[in-house]
Amino acid sequence: MNLVFLDGSKSRLADLKGQVVLLNFWATWCPPCRQELPHFESLYQSYKDQGLAVIGVSMDQVGADFVLNFTKEAGLTYPNAMASFEDMEKIWSAIESIPTVHGFGDEPTTLSTGSVLMMPTTFLIDRSGRIYRKHVGPRDRETLEPDLRMLMGITESLTAS
Repeated sequence: MNLVFLDGSKSRLADLKGQVVLLNFWATWCPPCRQELPHFESLYQSYKDQGLAVIGVSMDQVGADFVLNFTKEAGLTYPNAMASFEDMEKIWSAIESIPTVHGFGDEPTTLSTGSVLMMPTTFLIDRSGRIYRKHVGPRDRETLEPDLRMLMGITESLTAS
């Protein structure tokens, strides 16, 4: 997957191999998306030096300048790119059998495709580039942190972080 970041730089998701990746598809018009962004920033600040990459992908149809201003006002320092629903569906919906948590985290995990039609959608990707889990709906730090720490190989207690 090729990413075009808001600052104009480009990268491929494959370039992040070796890191644990929190990949979040979101939009400025989505209240649940806006609610979870500070949690992702907090995770990024806590674990960026321990192998966590947080990447946001805005699905907004407005220009990159609008989204860039939004991310600055929201205090987001992790990289954000822009994409269209059509492009993401072509790439992600073909991926099958992804363990997926729908709703607000209290539902059982099921298997689904990589579809990103619902906002927000967040993927946790392990160091080898394999999708570990997909979350549909907003998430907070407390929900994601245990899985991220496990994927990063951090074993000390959460109270120490």
